[in-house]
Amino acid sequence: MQYTALVVDDDLYSLEEMYEYLSVVFSNVYKAANAEEALNIIASKKPDIIFTDIIMPNVDGFDLIQKIKENNRKLPVVIVSAYDDKEKLFKAIKLDIVDYLVKPLTSAVLKNTINLCMKRLNIPKGFTKLNHELVWDNEKSVLLKDNDVIKLTLSEQKILKMLLKVKNKPVSSVTIFNYLWGDTDKEYNPKNIRNTIFNLRKKLGSHDLIKNVYGSKYMITLSENQ
Repeated sequence: MQYTALVVDDDLYSLEEMYEYLSVVFSNVYKAANAEEALNIIASKKPDIIFTDIIMPNVDGFDLIQKIKENNRKLPVVIVSAYDDKEKLFKAIKLDIVDYLVKPLTSAVLKNTINLCMKRLNIPKGFTKLNHELVWDNEKSVLLKDNDVIKLTLSEQKILKMLLKVKNKPVSSVTIFNYLWGDTDKEYNPKNIRNTIFNLRKKLGSHDLIKNVYGSKYMITLSENQ
């Protein structure tokens, strides 16, 4: 499965157990023993799904989920806890989680919950998922972040559209220039491409999505399921 997950649990035995199971299902799984580690991983690695305990030192799971939802309200979050009481369950429901699982877990229960998460991550036909919050509307050539349109210049739009058409393959600066301005009198200058890419990266909110490749080339790397 070409998605990534993060497991958060201060119980190292439970952490390793969940990690081993999810590693079979997801392309990459990250581990965190507390909320602070989890937030750092979310910021840097941007996992697609979060599995978290709620009883943890310093910052508990509920506060962690609130912080996650402040930045990405659509990110699927699953609570995995040893505590099964109505008060915690009602509090969790208000945080718009996907599921509340009680330890010990069975494979069948986990599989069902993962399927629920996949439904949240599913992107309709005609759209391309760039990361956990960005989606490209192929038909309208529009970039969306949580269903809000990110305004791109015509040049930025054309570059993004071109790189997505040949995703996972590097495109030279010269080819991009010709695609943008080949029918004009404008002379080739790699600086023009660099500046446009720089501005596009700022709007994407990521410098990792469009990668620099040796030989003045650029590339978008997406999984086959994106």
